[in-house]
Amino acid sequence: MSFYGILILRVGLGIVFLYFGFNQIIEPKAWIDLVPSIFSNFVNLKIFIYLNGIFDLIIGICLILGLFIKIISLLGFLHLISIFLFSLKFTPSGIRDLGLAFAILSLYFLDEDRFNIKNFFRN
Repeated sequence: MSFYGILILRVGLGIVFLYFGFNQIIEPKAWIDLVPSIFSNFVNLKIFIYLNGIFDLIIGICLILGLFIKIISLLGFLHLISIFLFSLKFTPSGIRDLGLAFAILSLYFLDEDRFNIKNFFRN
């Protein structure tokens, strides 16, 4: 039964990352005001948002397909924690990103064999 819980967690988080990734690629201008101004000194914000959207898409796809879960969960955690920290000044809804960050981090600590559907049918 734990396979189903892990699958639901992976797919649910994957959908969130896919949603935000597609949104950033389709409508980058809507996201520019959410990027901390310090980044505008280093990069073109529109390119930064496109790259962030691609990064979110990669995380989402890997989560849904069960690929590279250990590294993806750590990258996703760091990504969401940084968003949470930067959003503290703007909106209290950033706390949602903190919850998502710890949800994705939980995947890192789970046994990798639980991600494999073949092992589920052996039990």
